Amino acid sequence: MSYPTNKSARSQTSPRTKRESGFLTPEEIAAILRVSDRRTIQGKRDFAILKTLFASGLRSAELCTLNVEDIQTYRNQPILLVNGKGGKVRKVPLHPDALNAIKAYWRAEGRNGLGPEEPVFRTLGRHGPHKAGRLTYKAIRHLVTCTRKEALIKRRVTPHTLRHTFAVSLLDQGVDLRTVQDLMGHSSITTTQAYLHTSDEKKLAAVNSLSFER
Repeated sequence: MSYPTNKSARSQTSPRTKRESGFLTPEEIAAILRVSDRRTIQGKRDFAILKTLFASGLRSAELCTLNVEDIQTYRNQPILLVNGKGGKVRKVPLHPDALNAIKAYWRAEGRNGLGPEEPVFRTLGRHGPHKAGRLTYKAIRHLVTCTRKEALIKRRVTPHTLRHTFAVSLLDQGVDLRTVQDLMGHSSITTTQAYLHTSDEKKLAAVNSLSFER
């Protein structure tokens, strides 16, 4: 598998700037996941995409290159073999909820006896004579933008926002920086440090938790 390149995005990634300053609250995550109509094939697919992005921190291009054979089991746990930047492959645990969403999408699409090199997520093949094919990062970006609007979230949300949210959520739960670096596929831990955030609420709670009584 080859990693799709995006010159405009690549030129903006160094140094890390305002592009990475936003992440979603639990309420916003819930609002986004409620948008997809899971009574339809498209809704099941879109929900599975969003769930996977939130639960794995993948880049949109990494999600697009996922094949069926990249969903594997390691120590009785589902994982993704992710083809990242520079051709580096990393193991990312796949949350059971995300795996269930993917399987529900496959069943709705009638994909039985899946080939190992078949893409995990496909286009719907509804436009003209086109057959279902591999999704592009532009399609993922469009999905996130439309879902954000339907969820009535006014600020800008991109696929990177979901990736950022994944990292911040782990760090907030006390996961060490090195582990988050490995999960994100960062070559430098300095890049991962850009995801360290502390909300105003947490600052207030931290100070208020201090006790000076003896």
